[in-house]
Amino acid sequence: MRNLSGIVLVFLLVSAKVWGQPDFNVNKISPSLLEKANAVVRLDETSWEILSKSEGRFKSRSVVTILDEKGEEEHGGLQVGYDKFTKIVDISGNLYDAQGKVVKKLKNAEIEDYGYGTSGDNISDARVKLASFGKKSYAYPYTVEYIYETREKNMMFYPKWLPVISSNSAVEKAVYRIKSPAGFKFRYKEYNGIPGVVKSTDTDGSDIYQWKIENHKVPEKVDFFPLPILDRTPMVMVAPAEFEIQEYQGNFNSWEDLSKFYYTLNAGRDVLPPTTISEIKTVVKGADTDRAKIDAIYKWMQARSRYVSIQLGIGGWQTIDALTVAGKGYGDCKALTNFTLAALRSAGITCYAALIRAGEEEKIKTDFPSSQFNHVIACAIVAKDTVWLECTSQTSTPNFMGTFTGGRVALLVMPNGGKLVQTPDYKTQHNMRVSKGNVNLDESGDGTIDVQVRYAGLQQESRRSVMYNTNKEEQKKWLTNHINLPSLDLQRFELLEEKGLEPGITESLTMNVRNCATKTGTRLFVKPTLLSRPFELPAMSERTADFYLPVSEYNFTDLDTMSYQIPPNYKLETTLPAFQLNSTFGSYELKTSLDNNRLICSRRVIINGGRYESKDFAVWVDFLKKIRKADRAQIVFVENKQ
Repeated sequence: MRNLSGIVLVFLLVSAKVWGQPDFNVNKISPSLLEKANAVVRLDETSWEILSKSEGRFKSRSVVTILDEKGEEEHGGLQVGYDKFTKIVDISGNLYDAQGKVVKKLKNAEIEDYGYGTSGDNISDARVKLASFGKKSYAYPYTVEYIYETREKNMMFYPKWLPVISSNSAVEKAVYRIKSPAGFKFRYKEYNGIPGVVKSTDTDGSDIYQWKIENHKVPEKVDFFPLPILDRTPMVMVAPAEFEIQEYQGNFNSWEDLSKFYYTLNAGRDVLPPTTISEIKTVVKGADTDRAKIDAIYKWMQARSRYVSIQLGIGGWQTIDALTVAGKGYGDCKALTNFTLAALRSAGITCYAALIRAGEEEKIKTDFPSSQFNHVIACAIVAKDTVWLECTSQTSTPNFMGTFTGGRVALLVMPNGGKLVQTPDYKTQHNMRVSKGNVNLDESGDGTIDVQVRYAGLQQESRRSVMYNTNKEEQKKWLTNHINLPSLDLQRFELLEEKGLEPGITESLTMNVRNCATKTGTRLFVKPTLLSRPFELPAMSERTADFYLPVSEYNFTDLDTMSYQIPPNYKLETTLPAFQLNSTFGSYELKTSLDNNRLICSRRVIINGGRYESKDFAVWVDFLKKIRKADRAQIVFVENKQ
């Protein structure tokens, strides 16, 4: 699906002739804005002029004082995307010294043009212009100014405004201005504390909507567990009420309206050739339930197709027809989903396309109907339940959405208007890691470890990716780097995929480990939590803002059991440790037992991800500290010289 590259790639800049020329002397910057800043946005002016339902004009001007290399990396250049629907009218720029004097103007030779073109798995008519004054060519601080204007004919998208998206830049002044014909209807919504709109009338009678922020300091540094960007960044979202693109008309006043437009745009493109229909009948022959038919068709589709990103014209939204996909064997997310749906319908399965925001931890604002989607998946209805299908993957399990599209809202596309629905979520009990290991220790503390680990839910995704996308040598290197031991020799490994309704990967390892236990004099110090997941401790213990434990990482259950064969001439010197912790964030339990020099250590950790209030941060840190203390417990054995 086409992203907003032409309009929203950069939200920065407008002609100096329109806004005038402030003084960009660095000494004019307030000292409070310089604190902890890599750059200061002196002036960020964005103008969106709605000319009609089918055309708009975007103007942008950005002036940024760059204080160091990090600021230069973020603000030193300009990117402007364009395609069939976006035409670049003009790009210009200036470079100022510390006193605010122009020392260089942007030359045409400093504006490069690249096409995404046709290569590999990407077919696109989109291009991008890159402008830059070069890197590390000017003494810090210096100021860059970029100005550009585009003409837009894809009015499905209005540019949203995020004036303080950088976490390392202060903002002196930022303005967003929308101009529309008198009485023209469109929609907007303000989020996360952005000042409200100021409405006025232009000299030509047009309606003016304006938002402004000033003197915004670098936000408090939050290295650990920040809220998702949509929940913490001041933002104005804007969308059309009615629009036109090519010969198509639509409106985004509701989610049902958006669904109707997508359905109309793709209606009639799900016709399959007779030979493919006959093939499908053979595929589902013997399948005695609708679920069995879905699984069979999905597996068949995965084996005969591959993903290619296709972004040509309105093809960012309109699918390639099923006839073409049947013949070519490839397509983008829309085309492969459309083809899969056509196959399911030919077998009598009720099914729909679903628009979704894909990507780890991606979300949409459900209270603002608009095109916030970047992906399409399939949804099949069976016996009062749904089966979700990721049609771009050749290895995914039916109904497993994972971190890419799981646990979020999708928009079903239906003939008479769709609805928002939830994709499968993955709780702690779904994301399991169960390990069972045996350690044979020698008297020096070195050991041989045999361990079998079963990964399920989100925890199996990384292993599945390694299993399917790398060779044996690369797999061994990856596993070695991801085993939490300082010195090991991986002798044998195996990754096996479990076939079933829920995906799983079983990992079997044999390794020799130096200093598996620590030898000091006549004593062996044994760590009961060998190979268990470690926890990083935040640098801070308090915070003023809410925090978020990403569910893709922090919704899990770990069950680890490790058996140590202690050398026969050693006896227990210390007591056996036992810990039990309970918290809002989950629980921890460690049990140990000893029988005939066989030490059994069992560890269970359950963590609940999600959003938490700032007052709970100290509780979270305390919980982590207690887990880390319990994990550092050691059991001491002393040599028996009798």
